[in-house]
Amino acid sequence: MAFKKSLPTPELDETDLKILKSLSQDAKISYADLGAAVHLTAAAVHGRVKKMEKTGVIRKYGVDLNYDVIGLPVIAFVRVQTGKTSCRESGRALLKFDEIIECHAVAGEDDLLLKTRTATPLDLQNLLDTMKIEGLIEKSVSILVLETQFERVGL
Repeated sequence: MAFKKSLPTPELDETDLKILKSLSQDAKISYADLGAAVHLTAAAVHGRVKKMEKTGVIRKYGVDLNYDVIGLPVIAFVRVQTGKTSCRESGRALLKFDEIIECHAVAGEDDLLLKTRTATPLDLQNLLDTMKIEGLIEKSVSILVLETQFERVGL
């Protein structure tokens, strides 16, 4: 990923960005291996990582799941109109649905764009029906993914 010529915050330098890129590709990399990659000691890298955690640059660590293997192969993007409910209010309410893995407020005729993962298209329909019955969404348009060409997890 290309970064702007000027860094996003003055607290981050090029070495920090290299550390972030390495961590985003492998969150379990050792401080020793990370240090070798950026030409610093493990202790120096550890200090930088802890500082980035403390300042909120690093919010959490995760895993790259194979959703097909765990039984959630159906990806859909759902354009949502919330009606009288605000995007923030709807977003908070939609957190309870594990099938929704992303929720974005958008500009245009729609209010939210959701990325969902379900076992079957019928499970997606049940999710949409539940959201409508509960008054969380007024209208939706679903786009089912046929095949994923690539998906970036890190920088």
